[in-house]
Amino acid sequence: MEVLKDFENADTISIDTLALEEMLQEERAKEISQLNLLSKKVCYLHTSLLYYRNPKSKMGSACYEAWRTLVKWAGGSPNTWKDLGYALGIVQADLDYITNAVKEDPADVVLKVFMQNEKATLDKILDAFVKMKRYDILKALEDPLSDLAQFFHKDDSGYHSNNTKEIISYTKDLPDDLPPALNKKYVLRSKDPNRPKQPVMKPQPKKDDESEKSDGPTLFLSYAEDGIATAYNIKYYISNWTDILGVKVITLNDRREEVFQNPEKFIREYFEKADFVVPIVTAGYIQEIRSHNPTMPSTSDNLDCKYVNFIYNLIINHYIHASGCMNMKVRSVLPQDSVNVLRDITMYPDLMPWTFENDFDEQFKAFLNKDYS
Repeated sequence: MEVLKDFENADTISIDTLALEEMLQEERAKEISQLNLLSKKVCYLHTSLLYYRNPKSKMGSACYEAWRTLVKWAGGSPNTWKDLGYALGIVQADLDYITNAVKEDPADVVLKVFMQNEKATLDKILDAFVKMKRYDILKALEDPLSDLAQFFHKDDSGYHSNNTKEIISYTKDLPDDLPPALNKKYVLRSKDPNRPKQPVMKPQPKKDDESEKSDGPTLFLSYAEDGIATAYNIKYYISNWTDILGVKVITLNDRREEVFQNPEKFIREYFEKADFVVPIVTAGYIQEIRSHNPTMPSTSDNLDCKYVNFIYNLIINHYIHASGCMNMKVRSVLPQDSVNVLRDITMYPDLMPWTFENDFDEQFKAFLNKDYS
């Protein structure tokens, strides 16, 4: 059998390695040039924009797609997220802590640690991948970041001025779920020879009773880990309401400093203060409340996820003892992708869905308009 029938003169075949190398260098130079253009487009965009969530807007979809691509590629191999963190200036002790003590996606955690810096712009992430020589990741990020940048690069967008080059950040409803060991809100007091040097939380301004009062309703959200995205969406919808003013949304994770002082006291107090408790009913939520063990909270770093069971026990007590099995306080929301839990929720009459997530903006606003507009 003549295996090399088409290559009878195989010994005389040579490859022009020099020409091939030059071709590769030209291709790489072209890629670097494109990356430089992309870097200029995103040099004023803060990494926090990756966490803007609004499924109904093109910009929200672009932010999510850029975040998804970055996290997927950076977390695709065991060491890539570590190399990225190191290239972004995250200290080794923090990277070791993420490795050994954090259960969330490490690539996502690295981004959240990095974006605590006011100057954590997206071009620095591109520079980090260049240092790592991960041109495959840079190529994957090119289209998502270009799509994202176009929403802020238009002259009439109102977001950016080519003259000022101000950094554009997203701060409203930004997730603040980093563990205390990685969270820069835990800082050292200013140097004082009379004080012991120990880490303390930034002092929160004290709120008197008047500041706690609001003309609008107070909603207390409760959700498991698979309901976090829905919680962000609900807060975003409410933040854009113009015909109902003063609506206050309470989540434990947004009030971490206060909750840490006495979680049970804080939850009971705001459960009573809230006009409505809004559980986000997902498969994870049902699984949590089925554990029947309120003294064993979730191990999640998100405080709302930790205390799902505790809050649900307050819902039961209120439903049975305070309202005589009439649902006066609970307004459950069912995410669109969680309709399969409907057959399980029949066991929980106090949690029967009041609205779907996609209908929340219109239905809940119309409902509250009756009493608070």
